[in-house]
Amino acid sequence: MGKASFPLDMKVITIGRDPSNDVRLGGIGVSKFHAKITVDEQGAAIRDLDSSSGIRINGVFTRQGSLRSGDIVTIGVHTISVRFDSSALSLTREQTTEQYTPLQEAENSEAITIGRDPANRIRLDHPMVSRFHATVVKNKNRGFHLEDHGSANGTFVNGKAVRSVPLSDGDVVIIGPYRFYLDAGIFLRSRDFNRIKLEAFGISVIKNGHVLVDNVSLSIDPGEFVAVLGPSGAGKSTLAHALMGNTRLAGGSVLYNGLGIKGVIEAYRSAIGFVTQDNLVRTELTVEETLREQCQLRLPKDSSALERAERVREVMDLLDLSGLARRRIGAISGGEAKRVHFGVELLSSPTIIFLDEPFAGLDPGLIHKFMALFRKICDQGHSLLLTTHTLEQIDLCNRVFFLSGGRLIFSGPASEIKSRYGVSSLAAVYEQEHNPVIKKRPLAEKGTAAIKRGFTRASGVFKRSVTRPLYKPKIVGIGSQCLMLIRRYFKISLRDTRNLVLMLVQAPLIALVLFFTYNAGGDYFPMSFYFCLSISAIWMGGMNSVREIAREWAVIDREFRIGLSPAAYVASKIIVFGALSIFQALLFGACVRFLFKDFPYTFAVGLVLSSACLSGAILGLCMSVLSKNVNMAISWLPIVFVPQIFFSGILAPFDEMSGIGRALSHLTLARPIFSMFKELCFPGRSVWALTQWRALFFLCTGLIILMALGIRYRRFAA
Repeated sequence: MGKASFPLDMKVITIGRDPSNDVRLGGIGVSKFHAKITVDEQGAAIRDLDSSSGIRINGVFTRQGSLRSGDIVTIGVHTISVRFDSSALSLTREQTTEQYTPLQEAENSEAITIGRDPANRIRLDHPMVSRFHATVVKNKNRGFHLEDHGSANGTFVNGKAVRSVPLSDGDVVIIGPYRFYLDAGIFLRSRDFNRIKLEAFGISVIKNGHVLVDNVSLSIDPGEFVAVLGPSGAGKSTLAHALMGNTRLAGGSVLYNGLGIKGVIEAYRSAIGFVTQDNLVRTELTVEETLREQCQLRLPKDSSALERAERVREVMDLLDLSGLARRRIGAISGGEAKRVHFGVELLSSPTIIFLDEPFAGLDPGLIHKFMALFRKICDQGHSLLLTTHTLEQIDLCNRVFFLSGGRLIFSGPASEIKSRYGVSSLAAVYEQEHNPVIKKRPLAEKGTAAIKRGFTRASGVFKRSVTRPLYKPKIVGIGSQCLMLIRRYFKISLRDTRNLVLMLVQAPLIALVLFFTYNAGGDYFPMSFYFCLSISAIWMGGMNSVREIAREWAVIDREFRIGLSPAAYVASKIIVFGALSIFQALLFGACVRFLFKDFPYTFAVGLVLSSACLSGAILGLCMSVLSKNVNMAISWLPIVFVPQIFFSGILAPFDEMSGIGRALSHLTLARPIFSMFKELCFPGRSVWALTQWRALFFLCTGLIILMALGIRYRRFAA
């Protein structure tokens, strides 16, 4: 669209992406049927058709409004001027000059290389930009073409990750936190560089039929430090998650730099930091190990070791952590651990950071220090949104938003809220608005247009506006991630003295119980003895690993979000706990041999014992994956291990079991393990001739597949 004129007697003018519209617009932020203009004797008015990014009239977001000659209407990335004369209504798409700067003409005549390296024509000096990220080529006859060079965090055109694609007018290119725009054949660069303006218009969140956030509108300018205050249950955390795109909206719109969150959230994912109330760090690692490891996960794989080390040093200096570099996180104070957690998010230099109740458990002195630190970070260009109950140093914020019952009741400087309520302190505001339990209003009592728009009457369910991670960052290869995780978990296992001692003591203790149970004299060992060996080895392997994944879900969820490969994660767990289980099985066999002088502790017996303990570790990891927390994982133990006894063949022969019992026995690890011991020690068959290896292999493979499905379900479940 350049310029279009319509007679004043044309009653309706439709605007959108669909070819059937009177005014067709392309590019990001334009819905199929976006808006319509109605013309009558009283003038012209524009109405939004429930589009994803809405419309603006003279910069003001609205759902509908009247039009006058000279008005500027913004739809997606397009700016349209409105003109009236005696017989016609003219709509002219203006070239974008306010927010974007044209590149030099020389750069438009040849390849434009974009990346972190100084050799690029456009250098983007940011940790999340690859060294040679992408190239834009201008061809005389075919226009612009963009090529991504396998960048770590991807190149996004109109919110979608691309490898090689032609560019058209209206296309927005996002690289890291930077934006480019193609308009009228000119490649433009955003004037705000890597900053994000966050806006929300009439957003509502409903859960289980109750309104948690009710028709909230707000905006956060680049570099602002804002606090979201309110009583417990006011909807502060829910609002933060809605602004990040992690919560389904029942109505309203969230915009990042004027673009609907649904279309661009994956492109901006690497530019968003999130600090939770809990410290998501492993206490067994040192401060420097934690930051160095996270740096390897977060920064592009073409970052050199020197660049990563420099980034770690910068963050430690900023947060005053240099003196704690070699101390384990478990040995430092809660405030220092909170700084480490915050530093992990700062490694990638996010443009906007959400902090959800980060002051829990901190004393007022530490809160003062953190508030000053947050102010300093905002002064460097980052935007911070802080949800908190504290009133300490709130004057350091540019603005505060006060929520009560899911509604935004105040927006402005902290000093003005006291005069608004006619009180002398913010604490008095809390007393007036105290609401320990949010006022849950049934849908039937709500009449806001935003909520009505989000409700589908036919089905009685809300539209899913929460986004799924469509693009997976390629920070480090699976092999490198696996090696890094193996080093991590070996360190953690060796430094977790309590669990290490428990693991080492298990083998001799169980061997000692066997010694008290069976006669130590003679060279005859009954079949039940080998059954005890089988069950004991499976039990030890399962006990070693059953808590491992369930206890670190919060940490791993964050790492999955930044690009950790689930395959690398599962493989590292199996390798580490498999190795520990094999060591434990060999120690168990040695203890049994020491107590029972005639026990035939051969290579074959050691191999079967190791296989039993390894398969038990895989079973424990699978139970851990299927558990929400450690308590649930532990509760799986009797449910899973008791059938190992019943269906092993020791209590009843397989041909005497019911059909269901025989079928269930094939799903137990004890059946192939115990069968191998029987064939090894009674007929004396070769360990390599045992047919049960195949059954054990398929069982372990099935458990690994179940682990992978469990992780996938957790990552993509709402």
